[in-house]
Amino acid sequence: MCFLFSLWFLRLANTMKYFTWIIFTIFIFSWTSTIRAGQTLVISTDCGPIQGIKDKSFVFKGIPYALPPVGNRRWKQPIPVNSELGTCWHGIYPALKFGNTCAQKNPLNESLTLGSEDCLYINVWTPTVTKSAKLPVMVYIHGGSLQFANGNWPTYCPTESLVMETDMVHVSFNYRLHAFGFMALDILSSASETKTSGNYGFMDQLAALQWVKTNIENFGGDPNKVTLYGQSSGGTSVFALLASPFSSGLFQKAWMLSASPILNKTLDDASRDNQIFLERSGCSTLQCLYDLPVDDVIKAVPWNVYPFWAMLDQGDLPVKGQFDGAMAIVDGYIIPRPPFEAWEMGKTIDVPVMIGTTGQEIDYQPSYNDLYNWTWSHYENVVTSKLGTFGMDVAKRALEFYPMYNVTPEYQFTSLVSDIRVTCPNDILATKAAKTFKSPVYRYVVTSAPSAPIHLFGLPFPARYSMHAWDMLAFFGTIVDYITVQQSDKMFSEVMRREILSFVHTGKPFTETWETFENSVAILNTTISVAKNYHETECKYWMNNAKLWPYAWIN
Repeated sequence: MCFLFSLWFLRLANTMKYFTWIIFTIFIFSWTSTIRAGQTLVISTDCGPIQGIKDKSFVFKGIPYALPPVGNRRWKQPIPVNSELGTCWHGIYPALKFGNTCAQKNPLNESLTLGSEDCLYINVWTPTVTKSAKLPVMVYIHGGSLQFANGNWPTYCPTESLVMETDMVHVSFNYRLHAFGFMALDILSSASETKTSGNYGFMDQLAALQWVKTNIENFGGDPNKVTLYGQSSGGTSVFALLASPFSSGLFQKAWMLSASPILNKTLDDASRDNQIFLERSGCSTLQCLYDLPVDDVIKAVPWNVYPFWAMLDQGDLPVKGQFDGAMAIVDGYIIPRPPFEAWEMGKTIDVPVMIGTTGQEIDYQPSYNDLYNWTWSHYENVVTSKLGTFGMDVAKRALEFYPMYNVTPEYQFTSLVSDIRVTCPNDILATKAAKTFKSPVYRYVVTSAPSAPIHLFGLPFPARYSMHAWDMLAFFGTIVDYITVQQSDKMFSEVMRREILSFVHTGKPFTETWETFENSVAILNTTISVAKNYHETECKYWMNNAKLWPYAWIN
């Protein structure tokens, strides 16, 4: 019906162009605004029409942004789905259900496999499909250690309520993970046009961002008002893309939540580390690798032997000389050089940046299942045995900074590990960015805690403090999916939303006293306070005196 009306108006435009287009605009606006909840609608994209659904907002799920990276397309750059390449679908594409999860171990039962290699799909939630709306766009990169999850993981993705409450277009997508997304091997490099391998997941992310730039106007968004954000390894992905020349013009602001600030593993080193994968796969040729079943690829990954892709020690204190390998690497192509080095050379995507961490990052999944039952003696023994490997003076200083008989053993331990692994390293990340970006850089630390214990993502440990992803749940508005929301939870969510939405709209936070880093750090709780720094004495010691920077989170 809409198509027939459009043809009629276009013919009329030959003689009554001015009045016709006014009437046509009014008609289209009226038609879209009268679509009732539960009804479907069709809009245009570069690749042709797609069908979505109107609920609270307009929702389009599982739109292919690249061809399935299967068979001989495994471990290669994604091939975009676009009209220029002739890779589009035929007819109306039904964007009514989420696309496949990318192949991965089941995080709740790692003996099982989830998903498929056919997984490069993008999702759009929007309050309007009026092209002239030009709304800000927030593009979300999901976390999961570059191993798990997807762009529509329950409680860990945008929601229709978020869309309507923020009046913005929200986008999420899937990208290749672990071995499928980040395998670097000489045999793969030799067959590549760029003579590189690895970082395929980053290539997928760039393809998704290019899709947004090309298409988002049809969903009411402005391609020149894109904020890229990600939590955990999603934050790491944002960090990586800020150093990629291929990111130029694809986003105008960046928000990193609990990112890993170390990205310096070279292609050569990673290829050497990953030889064990090749040996375990039983393959000696490319075709064998392409033909390897998904389950066999996952089984061949060195999860619990070096390079320890499972990274099970990341929720624990470091031990001297014990490192995990990296999935994200400096491949010389997508990431031409380590981000800090690139930034110092002026080779950066210079946009306003927000960098956030939480006070007790590891509280949701520490390395010790009995942590909640620890005595102070247990706490002292673990701190001494682990940090004592760097010298007993280091362990002694830890017990001074995070003393016994103060709060609880689990609070002190999760605070200590979080500072060494995440908080203090992210200060270094913020410092490097602030010194090399012309655009403003802001830093916050969350000290808010949930009003009741939260079993994040169904994991067994009951997080009680300012755990990993607490700021993400507050922004998404999904705290309600875990606990009965109390006033303190609501107030924290309001603080997060207010400050971040201001950043998205203006490039700076709402609170005027929150200055750029290193002039201030915002402490986010039920209210916001601004300080010169957070745990300055502790961080200077861990990063400079004890030289624990290399033990920061990776991936």
